[in-house]
Amino acid sequence: MLEKIKKTFKPEKLLEPFKPGNLIHALKNPDEVLLKSLRSLTNITGSITGINFNFYSKLKSEAKGKTELTFIGEKKMEEVKLQLFTYNENTCVETDKIGDYHLIDTIDQSHNYWLNVHGIHEVDLIERISEKLRLERLTVRQIVDTTQRPKVDDYDDYIYFSVKSILKGEDQRLNIEQLSFVLGKNYVVSFQEEVGDHFDHIRHKMREDLGLIRKRECDFLLFQLLDATLDNYFETLDYVNHEVTLIERETLTNPKQSTLLLIEKNKKDVDKIKKSLSPFKEALTNILKDRTQYINKRNRKYFRDLKNSCTNAIEEAGATYAALESLTNIYFSTLSHKMNETMKVLTTVATIFIPLTFIAGIYGMNFEYMPELKWHYGYFAVWGIIISVFLGMLYYFKTKKWL
Repeated sequence: MLEKIKKTFKPEKLLEPFKPGNLIHALKNPDEVLLKSLRSLTNITGSITGINFNFYSKLKSEAKGKTELTFIGEKKMEEVKLQLFTYNENTCVETDKIGDYHLIDTIDQSHNYWLNVHGIHEVDLIERISEKLRLERLTVRQIVDTTQRPKVDDYDDYIYFSVKSILKGEDQRLNIEQLSFVLGKNYVVSFQEEVGDHFDHIRHKMREDLGLIRKRECDFLLFQLLDATLDNYFETLDYVNHEVTLIERETLTNPKQSTLLLIEKNKKDVDKIKKSLSPFKEALTNILKDRTQYINKRNRKYFRDLKNSCTNAIEEAGATYAALESLTNIYFSTLSHKMNETMKVLTTVATIFIPLTFIAGIYGMNFEYMPELKWHYGYFAVWGIIISVFLGMLYYFKTKKWL
């Protein structure tokens, strides 16, 4: 799996300036090479620091100045799709095509409703749905703004809940999606940026009448939706932890520059997860603290359990981040140790050859009166001295445990 990650990540782009053919250029122009590498890192991760600088601030300011609703975010699908479940304990009717919204115009109190909206970029359509449900304009503004922090707002007729869903994509990048939920007396409306499989198991339970979804109020359905969203965090953390295990093995055996880049990439991913989980937990705390009328007393225990799961996810993300920090330290320690071992070998070799070079230097002088030069066995004697000095120094280094 680590090789698959590396193929997608392509760290060789960052190392290209330092290839042998470019080494002389790199030494002469270090600043240029550094900037080239940082640009490559920006192309791979989106940002050197891991911070998303595209906050759509200009677009948001213009929208406020015009007092109009504007979609703020990245368009992830072309056509908005709607799906409506009308259900109670005895029946469940699923409708995929909704045109005139007559199904949500008059809400039957004997049924519960779950309207799922895939795609929030068509502001006019979102406004028409909101008019049918009598949602506040502020709520609609928050639904179409994907830069919103996870939160919960309690209104007179409904609760608005927004969270971030985080999953690893096929390109090994985090897929962050804004999810918004509106909980009324007997309806839930969920808004997703794109079609996904976050809630497929919930739809299956509803169709087959499994579990308590059709037997409980809509707040239990909201719990199920939030729980499925939180499961995405655990799934992503499990994936990252598996990557950490593979990176750890490589860090201890054969650390390379690409290893450090993978460590930093995963640290940024975990940091994003932590920043999304904290307001998620805060929103759940507010629901339990405010004791809103839309969360039934018998279902509050599920939201308390969801809050505890959120706490566990935050702790796991913290542990994963600490492990990655430790790997960074191990990486540099391992490199330092390898460099020390190399320097020790080179120093030993240089130290051994210093006296040998001294002997060779003496007998390389061109003085006429050197008694040893006319000795018949002088050449062999010098070689004997050289070999004796060499072996003697090796023995001395061994006894001192320098080798």
